[in-house]
Amino acid sequence: MSHTDQNRKHYIDNLRWLTILLLFPYHTFMIFNSWGEDFYIRGSSVDVLGYIILFLSSFMMPLLFVIAGISSSHALQNRTPAQFIKERVSKLLVPLIFGLLIVIPVQSYLAELFHFGEGSYFNFFTKFGDLTGYTGGFTPGQLWFIAYLFVISLIALPFMLLYKKRGNGTFGAKFPFAVVVLIGILLPYAHMILNISGKSLGEYLALFLFGFFILSRDAVVSKLTKYRWILLGLFAVSWIIRIILWTHEFWETHEWLAVLCVLGFGQKHLNFSGKFSSYMSKAAFGVYIFHQSLIVIAGYFIFTLTDKILIQVPVIMAFSIVFSFALYELCKRVKPLRRMFGLKK
Repeated sequence: MSHTDQNRKHYIDNLRWLTILLLFPYHTFMIFNSWGEDFYIRGSSVDVLGYIILFLSSFMMPLLFVIAGISSSHALQNRTPAQFIKERVSKLLVPLIFGLLIVIPVQSYLAELFHFGEGSYFNFFTKFGDLTGYTGGFTPGQLWFIAYLFVISLIALPFMLLYKKRGNGTFGAKFPFAVVVLIGILLPYAHMILNISGKSLGEYLALFLFGFFILSRDAVVSKLTKYRWILLGLFAVSWIIRIILWTHEFWETHEWLAVLCVLGFGQKHLNFSGKFSSYMSKAAFGVYIFHQSLIVIAGYFIFTLTDKILIQVPVIMAFSIVFSFALYELCKRVKPLRRMFGLKK
């Protein structure tokens, strides 16, 4: 085992691909959400699936942005600014462009067919609405995360370089546990900044920077691990309050508690590597790109075959999982496709 591999934070890799796998039930269940939100394909409302969606949304996307910040901290230790930007372009911008051209239009087209009974594949490029594309037209779909991460990486780079230049590598480590927890109070205010179709660039930038400056420090994560059961209790209380009051007030603070809790338990129980975890770490990005379009395809056709939810849900998930990995396996073997989608061989 190399020195680099010994020092690698395997729990970060494992949390990343596990979170991406959770997107299969998350986006499948969104078809059946119980609060009336539209979706590309819409089924009957199922309360229990709605609660699962709310639970998963507590940590999934916030965690991915925090992990991106943590990973950037380590990336800049071995890369020049030019190399970092070049990597962001090849691994984020290029897949974003080709994903928008090839992967996403199909779910917009099927959304039009499902909701209106007719549509045009090319409306994706000419029809603009609220960017959800739930009833057709242009949408970044699941690739909004990649677009946000690319922009956030460039915005954050000057601050990260200044931090690196001044050698303040122990800055975040000095924060007491209580301060790390209370930082989450800032997130509802960050959420107000550049909130586009419910996705706040300000909030995700803050999470990315918190990951870079604070949660990339071993001393901080050690505190999260030490007090992980306290974090679980705090998260549980905030979750109960959220469900009872059914309010979005300070939802972002609740997300922060969830992220800290997951990191604490992740460092304790997921800091390992192996053939399977190594494979999943490489496959996760491609699976992320393909998964939602395949969920929509499966949903559109299964709805024409049966109205039984107990059949629809597992079939949609099984189809999307199998073909997401199949597409990844195909694309990683074809050099042009591998470059188009930023995949690891």
